[in-house]
Amino acid sequence: MHYIWTEMFILFLSIFLAKILAKKTNTVDVLWYIILGAFLGNIGLLPEDERIEFLGEIGIILVMFALGFEENLNDFLRGLKKAWGIAVIGAIFPFLAGFFSAKLFGFSTTSAMIWGLTMTATAVSLTMVSLKSLGLEKTPAATGIMTSAVVDDVLSLIGLAVLLPIILNNSSGEFNIDFDKLQATFFDVLAFFGFVYLVGKFIVPHKKGIRYLFMVDRGNYAVLGVFILVFMFGDVAHILGFHPAIGAYFAGLILKAEYFEVGNYNRTKEIEKITNTMAFTVFGPVFFILLGSKIIFDLGILKDVIFPTLTLFITVLVFQVLSAAFAAKYTGGYSNKDSVLIGFGMLGRAELAFIVINIAYVQNHLITKEEFYTLMFTTFLLNISVPLLLKWYKPFYEKE
Repeated sequence: MHYIWTEMFILFLSIFLAKILAKKTNTVDVLWYIILGAFLGNIGLLPEDERIEFLGEIGIILVMFALGFEENLNDFLRGLKKAWGIAVIGAIFPFLAGFFSAKLFGFSTTSAMIWGLTMTATAVSLTMVSLKSLGLEKTPAATGIMTSAVVDDVLSLIGLAVLLPIILNNSSGEFNIDFDKLQATFFDVLAFFGFVYLVGKFIVPHKKGIRYLFMVDRGNYAVLGVFILVFMFGDVAHILGFHPAIGAYFAGLILKAEYFEVGNYNRTKEIEKITNTMAFTVFGPVFFILLGSKIIFDLGILKDVIFPTLTLFITVLVFQVLSAAFAAKYTGGYSNKDSVLIGFGMLGRAELAFIVINIAYVQNHLITKEEFYTLMFTTFLLNISVPLLLKWYKPFYEKE
């Protein structure tokens, strides 16, 4: 029997071990989080537990807030103007890679659409944590990845709203687009960004607004005030169909150092230190360990799916890296080295992939068990590739 305290002990011991292994091997810690998570999941030491899953969600919310807090809002807005091509092209080509890979192995159009949709959205948190581990989180490419991933997330939500009803109806031989669902998604997107703009422009900066929370008792409770803002944004994002971590990122993005000035003292550095420790050392790694634990290796299944998995993995890797890199270069105006870094950074797959797989396999049985494992293993390989490729490319990127 597993108790929550036993699981917490195993998790934090694994985080500590991953930090040591990353240091000893000169690699990034997020790679070891995923590997150790897969190991623990396969030997049964990390069973599915809603309480631990919730802790992982808290962790990724803190990670995304910390990344947003470190980002400069003006740089983000400039990057957003250059992100559309990367997001659109960088979403279309992985979809095509998944779609035609399924067709190559003789699967139905329904399966092909599920494969394509699974490969669409970028797991930005994985990439940004990897970049931070390498000291590359403040590069133009990092801003490009973050802004493109936000747009990509919006496009993926729209794609999910359009294609999922078609996929589900296709199982009964009907092809229908749910325009009501599409319209609702569009208004949810507008509502979310409208909320971010209004709060960031008019409510947070005002000394009698949310900023007041940062100033009570000479700023001694500023961290609590920040957490109130973070989870408010996360809640709004969740209600409107986004992952709460996206809301947390924007909560960090709209904050400025001047909001934490109380008299002659500024609490910004103190808040950065506390949130970075919680995000990157204590709770954030839990998310990535759980991500690895979702991959359960079965030799019988592995033998049947290894060729489709490798085919899908290589196809998505090539299509994603090349399409995102060329889009960054020719539509975003990034340098060659930043374009390649953006290409590698857009490889990760996480939340949306698991949502689509869950709907298709667990809830509706639209794909086979072999397809399920093919998609899961491919997602695992793509996530492992992100820190490895970024680590490999770093010397080339930094070379003048």
